[in-house]
Amino acid sequence: MTADHYLPPRDYVGYGLESRPGVWPGGKKIAVSFVLNYEEGAESTPWNGDDGSCPMLHELHYDRKATSGGKRDVLVEDMFDWGIRQGLPRLLKLFRQYGWKWTTWTCARAFEVTGPYAKMLVDDGHEIACHGNRWQNHGKNFEEVKAHINKSFDRLQASTGLSDVPTGWFVGTSHQSQKLARARNVPLLYCSDTYAGDEPYWAPDPYAEIYGGEDKGMLMIPYSLCTNDHLFFVAGGAGVSAPDDWFEMLKAEFDALYAEGGRGSAKMMTIAMHNRFVCKPGRIMALKRFMAYIATKPDVWVCTRREIASFWREKYRYEEVGPTYKLHSEHLASDIPVNMIL
Repeated sequence: MTADHYLPPRDYVGYGLESRPGVWPGGKKIAVSFVLNYEEGAESTPWNGDDGSCPMLHELHYDRKATSGGKRDVLVEDMFDWGIRQGLPRLLKLFRQYGWKWTTWTCARAFEVTGPYAKMLVDDGHEIACHGNRWQNHGKNFEEVKAHINKSFDRLQASTGLSDVPTGWFVGTSHQSQKLARARNVPLLYCSDTYAGDEPYWAPDPYAEIYGGEDKGMLMIPYSLCTNDHLFFVAGGAGVSAPDDWFEMLKAEFDALYAEGGRGSAKMMTIAMHNRFVCKPGRIMALKRFMAYIATKPDVWVCTRREIASFWREKYRYEEVGPTYKLHSEHLASDIPVNMIL
């Protein structure tokens, strides 16, 4: 096992039929986590020194090929610019109406180039977590990835003026980046590079797994693509095309998890947002309806992932609960050679 090739063992059992009992503060039935993917300004573009412009996850991604040879695609850049110029202010005003906070998955370069908004988000109380240095592949080898991660921390701290950010991590791929972040000796509260649950869980500390030393555990706060506004952009007719469709999907998932929470399970729901996606005038109506809907329900905890992680660490400490894969080791295929699963 090396730093370049560490992958966690697979756990098909998790908590099994016994989810963690309802533990949210004040007897809340569900933790609702809004997450803002802050990527605009960090995407691939010759303006950032790249060979070409970003070909995906914008209004024309279904037929827009990436430029090459250092040629800027100004139309694509405009669509990313819109996310900050129009989308983010609209979202900030909406959340201020409720006094709710989100977790910001921040591509560090995006904060660096989008003016006053980094400090504005801090002033509004939103959590600053890390979504990598750039909104692109984080390197081809260990040293390149490590350099990108160090740069992301430097940029986030410089743009926010805070020395204790980020608090959490999400790049959407594996545990490797979290392990490298630990190598920088920054005490992150959690990692969200997992889609494997509807509630937090502990996993072994990958840093300790590779380098030895005390295993302090890594708290995993699961992410979700099912309630992600990227569904507005899924090709082939499989995505959400109308605001009401996305609202109904959010409502159905909330209702199911809320009911499970009422039966004593500590469930959480993630609503993933992008400045350039859901903040469009028509689409944001779905988000407004959903926020108004859950605001009428008792015992709903709208919170940041930092709050979830802090509470879970206090209630279910690693040395007491342990990683779920150790509880169900007979179900694991941890002896499969690494080179067979890369």
